[in-house]
Amino acid sequence: MFKTLRGRIVTVVVIVAVAVWQLFEHRSETGDWLKLGLDLKGGMHLVLEVDDPQGTMTPEARADMIERVEMIVRTRIDEFGIDEPLIQRVGGERLIVELAGISDEEQAKGIVTRNAFLEFKMVQQSSDMDAALPRMDRAIVVALGVDSIRAMGRAESGGSRIEDLLFRQNDSTPADSTAGLATDSAEAAANALRPFSSLLSFGDIPGTYLVDVEDVPAAQHFLGLPEVQRALPRGTSLQWGRDIVPRGVRTYQQLYVLTEEPFLTGDQLEDAAAERDPQFNQSIVRFELSRAGGRDFSRFTGANVGQFLAIVLDGEVMSAPVIRDRIGARGQIEMGQGTPLEEARDLALVLRAGALPARIAIIEERTVGPSLGQDSIDAGVLAGIVGTLVVGSTL
Repeated sequence: MFKTLRGRIVTVVVIVAVAVWQLFEHRSETGDWLKLGLDLKGGMHLVLEVDDPQGTMTPEARADMIERVEMIVRTRIDEFGIDEPLIQRVGGERLIVELAGISDEEQAKGIVTRNAFLEFKMVQQSSDMDAALPRMDRAIVVALGVDSIRAMGRAESGGSRIEDLLFRQNDSTPADSTAGLATDSAEAAANALRPFSSLLSFGDIPGTYLVDVEDVPAAQHFLGLPEVQRALPRGTSLQWGRDIVPRGVRTYQQLYVLTEEPFLTGDQLEDAAAERDPQFNQSIVRFELSRAGGRDFSRFTGANVGQFLAIVLDGEVMSAPVIRDRIGARGQIEMGQGTPLEEARDLALVLRAGALPARIAIIEERTVGPSLGQDSIDAGVLAGIVGTLVVGSTL
């Protein structure tokens, strides 16, 4: 067959056809014929490190932690569908992640770095918290001083907005049910001595407060003070909600009174999938717990029918539905109105891959352009075609 010209031509055609077929069968998910690396295609370069601001971790603990982070990050990236990622540890403290051909860098960075720590907590009645608010206010005044609080503009806060009267109970803040609309300097001076409670209004469900979006940074600053954390009722935590609540011309963020310890965490989660709820037209993430987790979930929810259950992700309350009946191994996380389905899919992805064992910090981030360029790629393809023709002509 190889002795005749016709046989040689047929052989070359068959070899070329098989090569083209193999290229087509093994092309990347993005449709590229060749899998291009970071130098040819460009992409994202990240250097990650375990976040240990207090410096309490030993070198051995950091090395073990970064090894576990590598396994979870690798699982997440594989599910995300990125071709030829580079993930490698440097020493015992850092992790290099290179992702070629990324079109949405923020999405990819969120998938890599999101902790995805899922907790289930009960919403508490706010009576104990209401009683603790004066103590928390005093702690803030002692820690910061009246002058500093007034410099933050807090002397004019609390009860001074007409819109608040539209939905406050008895025109009051939770700390003082008899407080009226601030109309003189005496009221302003009183507000200066209750810098935190004057920011709060009653929420729509028991165990929640509302904070004007403009006041959220100040409230977060107050809650971050160690003195305020020590003034909280025992076994209770305050955590922010994800959704923004409109009231008249203003918008508010919810602040939930929750149990400090969760009764169940995402360690018991086995599967998660995103979908669109046709009834309410919102993105949701349905999850399934392990057999042991399902038993615990069923037992706990059965004993707390009528109470509100907070689904907390990375310290933020995603939703707080009322428990209407015993819940088994399956449940759902409501993402809220207007949330893209893609965001719900990303959340389901990181939940399936598991939570990171510790917070990680990005210590280096850069976007890498295609250094060799399209011209070099085209030149390489042309050289391959010419080489094939030259070899074929010698047969």
